[in-house]
Amino acid sequence: MLLKTKTSNMKKLILIMGVALLAFSCTTKSYKIHGIIENATDQMVYLKTMVDKELIIKDSTMMESGKFAFKGSVEVPDLFAIDFKLKGDRIILFVENSEILITGNAENIVASEIKGSKAQDLLLEFNALQEELAKPLMDIQYKFQSAAMDGSLTPEMEEQLRNEYMTESETLADSAVKFVKENPNSVVSAYITLTQLANQISFEELEGIVNGFSKEISESPFVIALKEKLELELKTAEGQAFMEFSHPDKDGNSVSFSSVTGKNYVLLDFWAGWCGPCRKENPNLVKLYNEYNAKGFDIFGVSLDRDRKEWLDAIEADGLTWNHVSDISGWENSIAKMYGVQSIPANFLISPEGKIIAKNLRGEELAQKLAELLN
Repeated sequence: MLLKTKTSNMKKLILIMGVALLAFSCTTKSYKIHGIIENATDQMVYLKTMVDKELIIKDSTMMESGKFAFKGSVEVPDLFAIDFKLKGDRIILFVENSEILITGNAENIVASEIKGSKAQDLLLEFNALQEELAKPLMDIQYKFQSAAMDGSLTPEMEEQLRNEYMTESETLADSAVKFVKENPNSVVSAYITLTQLANQISFEELEGIVNGFSKEISESPFVIALKEKLELELKTAEGQAFMEFSHPDKDGNSVSFSSVTGKNYVLLDFWAGWCGPCRKENPNLVKLYNEYNAKGFDIFGVSLDRDRKEWLDAIEADGLTWNHVSDISGWENSIAKMYGVQSIPANFLISPEGKIIAKNLRGEELAQKLAELLN
């Protein structure tokens, strides 16, 4: 009788454990990506994720008879890439913990259909909305180019088309802002904000959007990057003191930025020899330097070059006679990161008191500002 009781209790325990394991398996968060690509050659397929602005391999598998699969889990929906080895094709998609089906044809893998990811559906909805709103912009561009080619473009017509283009551009940006505010629980909104809006809208509006994101997506790399950007924006906002640094000059000697501040207005200029827009702006900087240097204006160039010779050749070719520093590390330059520089040319105008008084002034805007300060 005792043996029978023990056996009965053991069966109950096993049953309870089985139910618990089943419940656990049902609640385990994971993604399963299934791919079916018609006319595809057997090949390696790679699942990649973004880490520190670089795509790294997270998983790989062999595609056989056009079929492949990946499984894993993510804390929050994130942007992934699926790379196909033979032709170098790539599918970009948002992956979340769900069943995701990718179907397509090897002739145009990029156009594959993706089902099962709510984040991906939301991104496609946004893209469709933006594409529709962008049509007037394309029409205006066509009118401008056609008139320029046939010689019918008058100054009045050019101004009108530019004004129309600016109006439609604002409409496009406003629609994107509205979209992300209406979807504060989705990482797609954070992605759109980081990649499209962050450099177009005011600091106050950006801060409001980021603060409006739900806690559900707080660990998203896009939200984290936006918060870091806001912190950098605060440090480099007008009225803030410049951030000190030292860097090697053309001769390899360490030069501190403070060695040129405190007396003149100083333009902290981020550029590179390979940067076309930077080189195009250089003649304007040379002209303003020659005109205002004796009156209290200086320039301090920080290069994002990776080739030392290219950097030095550009300095000589463009006649840039002011201070220049670089560690020849390209976008990994620590000073560019310190000042939150994400594109070049970029600059910060520093007052004799060491305060940032303007950012990214170029051409006529910079000339007017210097005339206002120094004439």
